[in-house]
Order: sequence, then C-alpha cells, then structure tokens
Amino acid sequence: MLRKLTMGLALLTSLVMADATITFTPYKTAAQSIGKGKPVMLEVGAESCVNCKKMNAILAPIMARHPNYKIFDIILKAPAVNILSSRPQVSIEEKLKIHAIPTQIFYDASGKEVYRHTGILTADQLKTVFNKLKF
Repeated sequence: MLRKLTMGLALLTSLVMADATITFTPYKTAAQSIGKGKPVMLEVGAESCVNCKKMNAILAPIMARHPNYKIFDIILKAPAVNILSSRPQVSIEEKLKIHAIPTQIFYDASGKEVYRHTGILTADQLKTVFNKLKF
C-alpha cells in the first residue's frame, strides 16, 4: 500500500513539474535582485523564439522545484519609440550586451557577472552552474 502511494505521489509530482510554466519578469524588477547576497540567473529571450521556448521548458520544472532560486525570465520586446524625447533610450539588449537569444547570464551573490551562455543549456549543465555558484 505504501509503495503504491509513493509511486502515485511521484507520478503526480512529475505531472505537476512537467506542466510548470514560466512567469516573465520585467528587467527592472529582476535587476533589483542582482548583488543582494544571492546568485541570480537571467534568461533573456523572446516569446516568438523557438529555442527560447525550449529553454523555458527546461527551466520551468527547475523553478517549480526551487522557488528560492533567483531565476528571472526576461522577454525582449520591440523598442518603443518616443518621438517627443530627445534622450536616446538604451534597450535591454544593449544594456545586457545581448547579441543572440536565448542568452543566460549568471551573477554571483555580490552582483558580478560570472558566466554567460547563448543557446540552450541542458538541465545537467544548469545543475552544474547552480552548484558552482551555490544557488
């Protein structure tokens, strides 16, 4: 009986994790966590990007299992043009030096960028980086 209950609970957990979704975070909100004593990961992408969706599928169950991890999914949007402003706007892509997506940027607890990757990271690769940075 206990074995069936354990197996059922494991199946239910895996189904919940498989259905986990990503919540997108504005960059300004995510930036407030950088350098605040915990490592931070920024996943930068776009909603229309196929590889970004694949990366989100890898990150969603990790984020569901580890809600204490500071992982933020930043969605790039087309820049808004303000013709009334004489001051040029700095885009998130420029600020974060994004040349292709998806890009993952990792900061240590002090806010120093310590690792950057463009493309898809596997769950095992993410686990290695998280362990190294003491997430």
